[in-house]
Amino acid sequence: MSFDTNLVLEAKPREERGKNASRRLRAAGMIPVTVYGHGDAAVGAVAKREIGALLRRHGRSQVFNLTINGEATLVKIAELQLDPVKGSLIHADLMRVSLTEKTDFEVPVHITGEAEGVKLQGGLLDIPTHSLRIRCLPTALPEAINVDVTNLKIGGHIRARDLTMDEGVELVSDPDTMIVTLIGHKEEVVVAEPVAAEPEVIKKGKPEEKK
Repeated sequence: MSFDTNLVLEAKPREERGKNASRRLRAAGMIPVTVYGHGDAAVGAVAKREIGALLRRHGRSQVFNLTINGEATLVKIAELQLDPVKGSLIHADLMRVSLTEKTDFEVPVHITGEAEGVKLQGGLLDIPTHSLRIRCLPTALPEAINVDVTNLKIGGHIRARDLTMDEGVELVSDPDTMIVTLIGHKEEVVVAEPVAAEPEVIKKGKPEEKK
């Protein structure tokens, strides 16, 4: 489960607002955060290395406790803003979640098994979708959605509607979302060698008489 009441991220109150204040925070190794949902919005700042470690170990679907202004609140990551050039984290939006209210989560897709079409037919797995949106209580939140491809043959596919969700978990993504397709190797295209045109034969005839 991606739910751990012992996982805590501490946020310091943030009094100053604006771009310059945010730049100063980031220069000091802090990331500005905004917390909303189930009450008034709150702002703070968390250590960049701590939120970075949380993301690396648990991913974006993790539910955790955030302490801000002396109070602990259960939150999930709603949105991450990255620097368009460096790709580094510059801001995070966190949403409060309730233990008694279902919430939408983005959960990664985990492919399991070795497809028959790959093992015996030499096919290739095409995986266009790497996460799905689900709705559940935080206590029922799975770490990932497992997709077993063992029986998949060339030409076969698995859509979101084909998956069996755990008890208490609802699919929010479009049921027609393609999760995985098993395709065959592209046939080699044989390009015919160009045939040289035969040289034009000029027939010799009797030259026209001059008048």
